[in-house]
Amino acid sequence: MAETPFEPFFDGGSAEPRRERSMGPRCGRSFRCRSAARRDLRAERFIALHEEDAEGTADLRRIWGGGLLTAAGAGGLAALTAVVARDAFALSFPAFLTAEAGPGAAGFAYGVCVTAATLQATALLHVLLTTAAHPVRAFCWIGGIVVVLLTLLPLTLHAPLDAVLLTSGTNAVGGAGTVALLAALARSARDGFP
Repeated sequence: MAETPFEPFFDGGSAEPRRERSMGPRCGRSFRCRSAARRDLRAERFIALHEEDAEGTADLRRIWGGGLLTAAGAGGLAALTAVVARDAFALSFPAFLTAEAGPGAAGFAYGVCVTAATLQATALLHVLLTTAAHPVRAFCWIGGIVVVLLTLLPLTLHAPLDAVLLTSGTNAVGGAGTVALLAALARSARDGFP
């Protein structure tokens, strides 16, 4: 008797389901066709892959705690840099603010911008950790592109050259440091998860 690709699940009209029998290595179950068996194998691989990812889940409380500390530190350093540059060296730093802004106002504005950007980077890291296959790598690529843009942006402004170069350099160093800190935090939060 030739094998058919499909067989009914119930025998006759009985209420008891028939037991599955193996049809050999080509098809795992008697009531499944070959394409269904392949779909089952792909589904099992998919589930196994996500079970492996679930083992590497990060502690999001640690991510947000470290992100808040990084944001506070980066914002404070940016504000201090602006106050020192305007007060001690009489530079109109950051270059996107007018020269008439006082050192306190410039430091506060720049510190708020840096703090907000760092919190947004932490939120991006949270989203990538819960959705991406390689979250730290994706975060480093996105963060690197943003840092390059923030480094080049002050060069397009019509401002004194020293203020433009200082703003560009501060954005490059601060942005690269922030991305590196958050990436290291994400790696440690994934590795240290129980």
